[in-house]
Amino acid sequence: MYLEHAQDVLGQWLDWRRESKTALVIVTATEGGAVRMPGALMAVSATGDRCGYISGGCIDADVAHHARQALSTGRVKRLRYGKGSPFIDLPLPCGGAIDVCVLPNAQPSVLRACHDQLASRQPVTITLSDSGSLGLGHVPTPGALSFQYIPKLRLRIAGRGADSLALARLATASGIHTELHLRDAAEAQDAHRLGTGRVTLLTVPSALPKLDDDPWTAFLLAFHDVDWEEALLAQALKGAAFYIGAIGSKATHARRCERLQSIGFTERQTHRIRGPVGLIPSMRDASSLAVSVLAEIVEAYQRKVRSPLSSTAIACLRVSAQAMDPVSGELSASACSTLSNEAPRA
Repeated sequence: MYLEHAQDVLGQWLDWRRESKTALVIVTATEGGAVRMPGALMAVSATGDRCGYISGGCIDADVAHHARQALSTGRVKRLRYGKGSPFIDLPLPCGGAIDVCVLPNAQPSVLRACHDQLASRQPVTITLSDSGSLGLGHVPTPGALSFQYIPKLRLRIAGRGADSLALARLATASGIHTELHLRDAAEAQDAHRLGTGRVTLLTVPSALPKLDDDPWTAFLLAFHDVDWEEALLAQALKGAAFYIGAIGSKATHARRCERLQSIGFTERQTHRIRGPVGLIPSMRDASSLAVSVLAEIVEAYQRKVRSPLSSTAIACLRVSAQAMDPVSGELSASACSTLSNEAPRA
């Protein structure tokens, strides 16, 4: 019932839609405090099953009731709860307002394309027209609303011992796709028993698993070994992960960065690595460290979701006046070629 990411809700909508009519509910606007943001989704089947949520529980059952009515009539419904709502018996404790649109006949082709794009780790935008039809991408039509959906957080952990397994267990329980790279076969078996989706054994530093980090991936180095950590961090720095972290003290982190700089990485590049990691300093047990680190990763992910292009924008501002072509006033070719390396740590 409480699936929340668009990919998961759309996946359930597609499954139910194959059996019977299923409504899609979209939060179109909020005022004041709100549990969910505009674009949040709920699926409601003809039998009353629902997936996803749009509030803290205060109106979801009523929305599902209206969704089943819309399935019977085939007509789009627009509902408002809270301030200015006709449903005076359903006040919102936060004092704000939530507008939702109920679509009894949402286009399966659009929702399938949206789901598949998210599953392939690509952001996607859908547009809701004033009439209630959906389109893929931003469509600048009067009265239309566009909602962008971002791929789910993915966590990749390289390590050994209790720290790695505790973080993997917590992240998996939180619904985060988690991958473990471990050096010990017995620990790999433990990870499989914990239900971690993908576990890879590390053999030698010169033969690391293929790098497939994308902009929605967080990487954590969770063990101390000079040879391994240099190879693993060097590989991560060549990828697109929005978060790169490494456990250890400030002194350990400084030595790591110095070694990476000695093999050719710049100070700006090594600045991407967070260390020490975690919102709470000096955690001494694996379970507490896992909570601290995962909270930091989720916070960094949410910043990226809210401002996916912020690093690029800041990098542009860093380009000096000398990098501008004096005739055209545009960026010189050399400045353009180095912009991608100028973005600061998220």
